[in-house]
Amino acid sequence: MTEAHQRATTVQNYLLLLVIGTFPALSVIVDGYGSALWYFLGIAGILAFTFNVSVRRILCLEPKVLFFSSATFLFFLWSLIIYLKIDPSEFSKSRLERHALLLISIPVIALLLHARLRAKDLLLSFSLSGLVFMAYWIMSDGEGRLDGLVHAIHFGNVALITLIFCVGGMLTQTKRHWTLVAAIGSVGALIAFMESGSRGGLVALFLALLVVGLWFSIFRNKIRYFVITLALVASAGIVSVKFVDPISERYKHTLSELDQYSEGQMYTSMGMRLLMWDAALKVISNAPIIGSGFSGYQTEILTRIEEGKLKPLMSDFSSEPHNQYLYQLASHGLVGLFFLLLILTIPLFYLASPPSGAISNGNVLRVTLALVFLSFLFFGLTITLFDQRRVLQNFGLFYAVAAWFLCDKKRERFQ
Repeated sequence: MTEAHQRATTVQNYLLLLVIGTFPALSVIVDGYGSALWYFLGIAGILAFTFNVSVRRILCLEPKVLFFSSATFLFFLWSLIIYLKIDPSEFSKSRLERHALLLISIPVIALLLHARLRAKDLLLSFSLSGLVFMAYWIMSDGEGRLDGLVHAIHFGNVALITLIFCVGGMLTQTKRHWTLVAAIGSVGALIAFMESGSRGGLVALFLALLVVGLWFSIFRNKIRYFVITLALVASAGIVSVKFVDPISERYKHTLSELDQYSEGQMYTSMGMRLLMWDAALKVISNAPIIGSGFSGYQTEILTRIEEGKLKPLMSDFSSEPHNQYLYQLASHGLVGLFFLLLILTIPLFYLASPPSGAISNGNVLRVTLALVFLSFLFFGLTITLFDQRRVLQNFGLFYAVAAWFLCDKKRERFQ
């Protein structure tokens, strides 16, 4: 490789890290950024696949990559079948187009395999999103929950994922100035997450940490890892509820809603969730195996409004029931739920291999990615994820990163 070629490769990798690192924050703040960059990454990945023989070999022959790619394709294929055979509505078409965005993760895997990235550089790059979140918070008016182009819950969840990556980046740096950058990025992402007031995100984080603590305890055969994690999570939860204003306010609001619900007032945030979940369960009972299509839940909500069973304001919540698993069952049935769980858990299955004794950059990235996908798994309990373009794009990016990390044989030399 000539010196000029080396410089060109270095510049390309820095640009790639810039795009990846800013993607989570800017995709939920700047209109059109996420889609433009997601398509750009996809096209770049196709070029990498076309001109790099080793990339083609890995993408076509490596079992793990084939498993990642096949799961994504099957998820989309079932959505296509649902659209063509069960629910060929315009609403269904729009949701199918969103699911198609996940297919771009396949060429993005090729792009990452083509680039010689180090684990610590990839982790550090997400600090850029943390810095963007901090700047966005500083420029916000301070009124209400912090959000962007998406609902505050999705905004907070993306900020939380950024925080996890930033902490991982902070743990892998050996130079003080980069450690400081990662620390500032962590603070920015943390502020954005707290100001979003995402209760589901906080619960997801705590549950993900507990699972990782249990995972370490099992593989190291030492219960203290789980006990320590449980103590830290419980302490963090108590401190957050008592002394962190955004979280404290959401906690008090939750208690108030529980009181209202006990008095029969259903039209609160929590009460309406229960109404939505009840409607979703009714749709599931109609076609539990193959589902009723993307608009099945919407039809049920609008029918209940027409019959006077629900207030008209529920029409604002007719697109999805604030639960990914209920929505997947209602729209795609048990078959669709299987494919959803497949793409959510494939990364976790491979990431759950026993950690080595030494704390390496690769092991930090392994645990970081495990926390990311566990968080997504638990996010789905309180919000619908895969009906949002920007959430799908971010998940697709992290999915591709996990596939690259697990399958790139040359990566170990560049950690």
